[in-house]
Amino acid sequence: MSLVVILCEDRFREELEALAAESGYTVPAGGELAQNPDAAVHSRLDQDPNLVLIVSEQVGQEWLNALDREGTRYWLVEAGSPRGPGFQLPKRKPHRHLLGLDQTTLGYLRQLLDDWRDRDLLRVDCFTFAFRDGLPHEADWVVDTRFLDSPYWVTEMRERPGTDAMVRDYVMRQPGAQELVGQFLPMLLRLVPLYQDQRRSVLRVAVGCTGGLHRSMAIASELVERIDQSGVAGARFLKEPPLHLPQELD
Repeated sequence: MSLVVILCEDRFREELEALAAESGYTVPAGGELAQNPDAAVHSRLDQDPNLVLIVSEQVGQEWLNALDREGTRYWLVEAGSPRGPGFQLPKRKPHRHLLGLDQTTLGYLRQLLDDWRDRDLLRVDCFTFAFRDGLPHEADWVVDTRFLDSPYWVTEMRERPGTDAMVRDYVMRQPGAQELVGQFLPMLLRLVPLYQDQRRSVLRVAVGCTGGLHRSMAIASELVERIDQSGVAGARFLKEPPLHLPQELD
């Protein structure tokens, strides 16, 4: 079950309710939570495992107080600077604080809601990057493949991506590639249940090489296939790194 609380200015409420609904979450009406908010929330989670509560300056403060009194666990986002009369921010810090709402921050919030959705199987997102461009911000795990021989130096493979059968075979035939996948993958899969115990439903694995095209792509493709085959988690290959919110917008 996934419970998300979004603290926001009143002017953002309608837009955030629409975004949550589009993202597959249930947004209960205020009347449903009026009598006993904590009990009502747990009742709704039994029916709809993904729930968003929009707490604005004039609506929902008592819901948040009830959840905190009962020690209910939830993801917390703050949008804007809700500071209406009598409004009190919770003592805990939000997971993210969005200073406002625009296309960038809305896209990032949509990504967060997808990350936090309840899933039967944890999803592992693998993507590639170039070390020459710096480390990716949104990675949970980073895998370095620069110790492998690069197909770039083989003329017939230079312009082919790592997903090409010739390139992938060249990379995976190397003993170092077999050692990397053979050691890394069992460790990752053994930790999946522990991540799920902490309510994580998505993990991001960034696989890098010098240019992000050959070795990293071949290893990432191999990891996605083997993770999917394991039955322990699902996996997908991302063509681009996940959206990163610039620090000045957070």
